[in-house]
Amino acid sequence: MQLFTLLSGLCCLVAVTASPIQKRAFPNPEPCSGNCTWIHDPSVIQKDGTYYRFSTSGNIAIATAPSMTGPWTYKGALLEHGTSIYVVDGQDIWAPDVFKVDETFYAYYAVSKMGIQTSDIGVATSTTLDPGSWTDHGSLGLPKSAEYNLIDPNLFKESDNSPIYLTFGSYWNDIFQTTLNDSPIKFSGITPKNIVSNSTINAAVAEGSYQFKWQNYYYVFYSAGACCNTPPNLAKPGDEYRVIVCRSDSITGPFVDQSGKDCLTQSGGTLVLGSHDDVYAPGGQGVMYDPDMKSPVIYYHYVKPSVGYNADQFFFGFNYLDFSSGWPVVV
Repeated sequence: MQLFTLLSGLCCLVAVTASPIQKRAFPNPEPCSGNCTWIHDPSVIQKDGTYYRFSTSGNIAIATAPSMTGPWTYKGALLEHGTSIYVVDGQDIWAPDVFKVDETFYAYYAVSKMGIQTSDIGVATSTTLDPGSWTDHGSLGLPKSAEYNLIDPNLFKESDNSPIYLTFGSYWNDIFQTTLNDSPIKFSGITPKNIVSNSTINAAVAEGSYQFKWQNYYYVFYSAGACCNTPPNLAKPGDEYRVIVCRSDSITGPFVDQSGKDCLTQSGGTLVLGSHDDVYAPGGQGVMYDPDMKSPVIYYHYVKPSVGYNADQFFFGFNYLDFSSGWPVVV
């Protein structure tokens, strides 16, 4: 995930409804070589011609590659000694998002365990991105609330003089937005605001939001549905993980889907990427501009049913994006 203008995007032609996902023809992921498995909630950024990928578990795994297609090489953990945040015994470190602000890289992460609502969000900083270079600053100090869960952080900063916006959340009332201090390692004190809520998505699961600007619009992408079920307990078709998008004229909303439905008050949301072929439950997405290919890309994790559904069998995937319609399309 990138900084400032956050060149990125996703696809959207079908609105979310209570019915199963309509069948659509999506392209398969681009090729990936090297360390392409056991990937959840990836975050990718490029520095000096090298691509760095960060992902859930292993105290945030770091891998590098000369291109998005690889070969990806595991380099080590971002938080070598774990986090200073304590939430609960058996906790894990989830969903890293990495950004550059000025000359410093910021890695935002969630500390949680499946099924709890007492999660927390922390941040670490580095000037190089490499393992061993990161300083953990612990919690951002966001308030706990019965309205949301503190997971899946995502930062947006449009320009040097713009506020720093953070989105987070899942389940409960879904996606919330607030701001950070100019030095983005602490909560600003501004009460988090609900910007996306969708009651038609199965079990009201909306998480993993990603803010981004393309041309004159501000987009919020998020993952919806059942992420990590295994046979024989798979979600019914159409209720599995997929990527949804909403759009606004302002970074603070209101956000609407392609049909014009409000994404906070009318359960709006437009499908970006769903299951197809040997791709099941894509999500945990991020977006960046690939300077080598001169194109925005969406990257994500997914399952190959032909391989298996276990945690270590999740794959890293990405596709290029087309914004010519005003709503990004996976190509």
